[in-house]
Amino acid sequence: MNFIGDYFALGLVTILCMFFFDSRISVRHMPKASKLFVACLLTTALTAFTDLITGQMLAMERVPLWQNMLANTLYFTINLVTTTCVALYLFTRILEHTHEQHCMKQACIGLAVLFGFYMVFVVTNLWNGWLFYFDENGTYYRGPLNALGYVITMFQMVLVIICYIRNRQNANRPMRRVLLQTFPVIPLCIIIQRTYPEIMLNGFLMAMMDTVLFLNFQGQRQGVHSLTELNDRHRFFTEVDYRIGKKEPFQVFLINIKNFGAVNQKHGHLFGDEFLYQFAFALEKLLKGSLSFHMNGTVFATVLRYTYQNTAEEQSGIILDFLEKGIQCANQHVPIEYVAVHYISDGTEATAAEIYENLEYASAKAYDTKQRYIRCTNDSREEMIRRRYLRERIQNVDHAHGFEVWFQPIQCQASGKFCSMEALIRLREPDGKLISPAEFIPLAEQTGQISLITWFVLEEVCRFLKATPQLEAVSVSINLPMPQLLEKGFVPRFMSIVDQAGIDHRRICLEFTERGILDNFQQTMTVMDQLTQEGFRFYLDDFGSGYSNFNCLLQLPFQIIKLDRCLMKAGIDGKRDGSMVYMLSKLFHDMNLVVVAEGAETNEEVKTLCEHGVDRIQGYALARPMPEDKLLDFYQEHPLED
Repeated sequence: MNFIGDYFALGLVTILCMFFFDSRISVRHMPKASKLFVACLLTTALTAFTDLITGQMLAMERVPLWQNMLANTLYFTINLVTTTCVALYLFTRILEHTHEQHCMKQACIGLAVLFGFYMVFVVTNLWNGWLFYFDENGTYYRGPLNALGYVITMFQMVLVIICYIRNRQNANRPMRRVLLQTFPVIPLCIIIQRTYPEIMLNGFLMAMMDTVLFLNFQGQRQGVHSLTELNDRHRFFTEVDYRIGKKEPFQVFLINIKNFGAVNQKHGHLFGDEFLYQFAFALEKLLKGSLSFHMNGTVFATVLRYTYQNTAEEQSGIILDFLEKGIQCANQHVPIEYVAVHYISDGTEATAAEIYENLEYASAKAYDTKQRYIRCTNDSREEMIRRRYLRERIQNVDHAHGFEVWFQPIQCQASGKFCSMEALIRLREPDGKLISPAEFIPLAEQTGQISLITWFVLEEVCRFLKATPQLEAVSVSINLPMPQLLEKGFVPRFMSIVDQAGIDHRRICLEFTERGILDNFQQTMTVMDQLTQEGFRFYLDDFGSGYSNFNCLLQLPFQIIKLDRCLMKAGIDGKRDGSMVYMLSKLFHDMNLVVVAEGAETNEEVKTLCEHGVDRIQGYALARPMPEDKLLDFYQEHPLED
């Protein structure tokens, strides 16, 4: 027999193993698909090795019959195990982006049935010789069902093709290429094997299949970042989950390089890539026994054991010293602007995802507070848990989940009567306690859920106004995030809600700050003009709290300006003698704008603001925000403007 195919297979598998295995991470941390690929490599090598052994035994004289029978039975079994591993790997790749598991279960059942069916013949062959047998002289003969193994392999191929066709919409993209490259070759090799039985091609065929799989799926060294060659994000989660499973105390350092964009702009992208590589190389060698990961972009992580607090502080100092020194790249010293987060785990957390969420939260907090280093403490964990709780609460904005709309009346100074009010969102805990809007509104803005709140407020306002004809003289202002104003379809949806309730457009006002106006000035002006023509009015909120552009007031159709409390406080406290509020009021009156002062908390503040010429006042001194029932009682006692 010619065993050159087996020698070639062993050599090829050895080369694939050298490329595939990475000393940074063990097999236990690999994803499922990679573990199956390891099984394919090992069983292929075992197939070729067993083929060589059985061939040598057949060429030898005086080999006991039982040894020949055992070796060949093992060879037939290993062949089937190898093709089953390859088929299972292909199933995993086809279905790795499919959430439903029933197809994978069906595939495994199909493989198990084929495997069991074939093993019945392998075992019974010891007595009936259907697959192979030996005569009294020890000569090997093929049985009448010797080709059954190839038939089973073809059936496995059919199952893979059926699985791919049924899931082709979600199948891994290289899978179609794999099918086109390999499946025509398999029948060809089987035909050659049957035509020239002296050439052993089983090991060669499996090695070629492994090579195709490696080039299409594993060639990018899965789990390793292509630029820095550090472990990637997936391996981080695998490693941390493994340590949690062992309940092993460990620590994580998360490092975000803040000035990478500036480095790229100054030196170019090639220099930037070299900078990241040098940083990764130095980070990996920094602490003995650590594992470093390139999470994404400019975010890196280091995981190492936690022994004692003193040791952890020393290791933290080493990392911070390294970051402070910067990186030597292309004969240039590059300083590092960074945010470093240190997390110590006792191994009792639920998942790696929970830890990473805590790290990201602490990192964002460090950004906000302009800190370079922050330690995750029990307080930060509780804050993160609270944040997660609020994020879940604001996924459903309705009465059933604790959301309410309250109203704060606004007084007109010319008549001394209340003429308008602002709609404000409120959220209750299950025990009835109110959650501060300052806590959940910024989170809703960050997560993109603020629009849900706006639509809820608008619908509630329209429902309330429709149900209270006695308040027909009162207008209501609604806070509107600038991005939502510019959303496609905002205007027709907004008008549809108001019109279905039969509310006069002049009674609905929209208020927003000037943040974001300049970035989308033309689009903002178009939408505002469209709504103004329909009778809606606009407030410019928080004027004076930050950068104020009078060009916005001159060109955009605002009717009402709300002065921020900081301007009023300066006048009331005697700073500049209140001239700023007076001058702004006079200027806005000359522009035919109504001036509203918000945040008046005492009667003295109300009196002072009246003297400074504001048109309307909003604040606790006159009326607090209140729910609908208390609002109606309030208007029973306080006069409304006609």
